[in-house]
Amino acid sequence: MARDPRGRALRALGRGRWLLGLVACLAVSVPALTLEEDWHGRPMIDQPSHLFVLPLLVAAAGFCLGGGIAGQRAARFAAALWHGAVVGAAASVVLVAADVLRRSAHHERLSAPVGRLWLETAVLATVLAALGGALAQLWSADQGSVPRA
Repeated sequence: MARDPRGRALRALGRGRWLLGLVACLAVSVPALTLEEDWHGRPMIDQPSHLFVLPLLVAAAGFCLGGGIAGQRAARFAAALWHGAVVGAAASVVLVAADVLRRSAHHERLSAPVGRLWLETAVLATVLAALGGALAQLWSADQGSVPRA
């Protein structure tokens, strides 16, 4: 039985889309979250205004964008959800690891509420990225011109 070189190329394209989605997600969310974390010397969320919502919305858009890039060329709706979720989960792991390193460098303790917040945020970010993948797949299916992976 002959191997299908097209199938292998499509799988490689899928992995490339995951990586591209991860990079796009982090390229949008990291600057926004960095700004939120160090606004005038302390986190925006600790200040008396509700300005902290803006960088969080930008970061959420970054997760949707990354998931959309990963899921856009998926052949099936479930695959697009999966591609987006993988990107969201991977980006969440990177962001949590970066915060752990930052806290370690500043000798800050990790409290239980912060750990719970990380978990809730990671789940929400994964869902946002999965929805981004699904929406991009639906949109590209309506266009009819995007090759499927």
